Amino acid sequence: MTTVYEFTPRYLEVDMQGVMFNGWYLAYVDEAMNHFIDACGVPYPRWEELGIDVQLVHADLDWKAGIGFGDRVQVPVRTTRIGTKSFTLEFEFRRGEEVTCAVSVVYVVVAADGSGSTALPPEIAAAIE
Repeated sequence: MTTVYEFTPRYLEVDMQGVMFNGWYLAYVDEAMNHFIDACGVPYPRWEELGIDVQLVHADLDWKAGIGFGDRVQVPVRTTRIGTKSFTLEFEFRRGEEVTCAVSVVYVVVAADGSGSTALPPEIAAAIE
């Protein structure tokens, strides 16, 4: 499944070089991930009911062009790998057809009680596949 999250950078997110500051990209990845799981039919409250959460354990960001103030940005999100305790999502920051930043994030499923990593529930795996 692929979903698309959309946003326009706020004035406070643009640096002196006139582009969105790099630190904001992972904040928007988090927003896009939440949009993705909602669209897949397993919103965050369901994860809580199942007693799980996720932790970002690895992220690769490849910048190709800057995003400026007022740009309309689309962020397609898709699953590229599902393991037994982790999964990988890919995000593309797009301005029209131009990919300005490609991001890959590995998430590990953890027990909400703090006891460590745990299996990805089949319900979640099927929904994000």
